[in-house]
Amino acid sequence: MSSDCTIWTFTGLREIYLRDNKEIDLGNGFSLASPTINILSARDRHYMSNEQYEDAEHCGCYLIFKSGEVSLQIDQPAICMQELQNGLIALQIIKPIQTLGFIFQCEQWKDGAYLGLKTVEHRSSMDSGQWARMRQFDSEFLSQVPSMISRVRQVMNDTNAERKNAIILLQLALEHMHPLIAGLLNVMGMEAIFDSDNRNDFKKKLCDCLGASTRAFPNWNSPAMSQPRYTVEELAIPLYMLRNKLAHGGDLRKASIDKSTPVDLVKKVELIPELEPRAHAYLLSEAACYLHCQVLQKVL
Repeated sequence: MSSDCTIWTFTGLREIYLRDNKEIDLGNGFSLASPTINILSARDRHYMSNEQYEDAEHCGCYLIFKSGEVSLQIDQPAICMQELQNGLIALQIIKPIQTLGFIFQCEQWKDGAYLGLKTVEHRSSMDSGQWARMRQFDSEFLSQVPSMISRVRQVMNDTNAERKNAIILLQLALEHMHPLIAGLLNVMGMEAIFDSDNRNDFKKKLCDCLGASTRAFPNWNSPAMSQPRYTVEELAIPLYMLRNKLAHGGDLRKASIDKSTPVDLVKKVELIPELEPRAHAYLLSEAACYLHCQVLQKVL
């Protein structure tokens, strides 16, 4: 790879709108940019449906990783893909957001103004959960991004497999279309950090990490919406019970008659008064994502 060429690797994000800022430099080769003609030129109807093609134009912005280093490594494009994933999951740890799903990789030569498309990777779109979707990823969150990117990159370049797995499991959870399986993956991500012996040990370690009275659903949407009341201490064992039933293929309804720790996973519960009640298992699954993110914020 010549130094005359810059590799652009980028993906579309929702819930981030840059308004007057056309591009925000995040450091270390990362930036956020509003959709431009240059960026949108990477769209390819061979890989994308008409709906996906049009949707790419209406993303809030694009997360971009640019690499202009001289390198003879044949896997340099793969390295850039991984760096982009590092930057993307850093944003998700701060506050989960929805994504386009497509990752574009292009070359830009110094003697040319336009991007030449090399590859398109189609991953599942990330879903941030109802509570997170109610708040844009605004300047308060953007200010935390450069530091979090550095922390994620450090972990992913290190040898601690458990912390790497915790990050990868968050990514897989956000990409999974079924909320209960996403919840399972998020609890697995926390377990990669805690390595609990049982449900009580999991509760103790989660409470020690985040604080027993900490709210599972962060206070993102006040004053417009009241913060959900559920605490770490209150949800820890129900989360572990949900994880056990899902991991072992058990009947969720039988959790309510568990001899040691009965938990009704199918009853209807309320997140906040303004929203429709949902099954307890689905509320737990969404909480698992936000708790996983809070654990990663603490330990990375």
